Amino acid sequence: MEFIITVLIVYGISAIVTISKIFEPLRDLAEKHSPNFWKYLTSCMQCLPFWVGVFVSFAMGGPIEVTNENLHPYINIFTTYLFSGAFYSGTTMLIHTLFVYLKGANWDKSQEKEKERKIIKGVIKN
Repeated sequence: MEFIITVLIVYGISAIVTISKIFEPLRDLAEKHSPNFWKYLTSCMQCLPFWVGVFVSFAMGGPIEVTNENLHPYINIFTTYLFSGAFYSGTTMLIHTLFVYLKGANWDKSQEKEKERKIIKGVIKN
């Protein structure tokens, strides 16, 4: 049960940053003025969960633990966080894909409205 809750925590944090209205100004600022890393991090539902997953794994323990006796312990730790981030990114993308599928045409309309809003505000060019 703790595993499911942790996956939902990563999804929730990622969805709040990448989709919600409250983080809209941050996304607009990143998209208009920052290098590609920050722009994609704040708007990509596959990129952000990787880093949120690494942080959550560091704070709560990861769903995957690499214990290869042939590798240095620091490489095992690094690989554990890398794989955990990738796992959370994948599970979050799976949940998000299901969410988009269930919203159907409403999702497409909301994405078009978001694009129009960004053009009007000058965040992106047409």
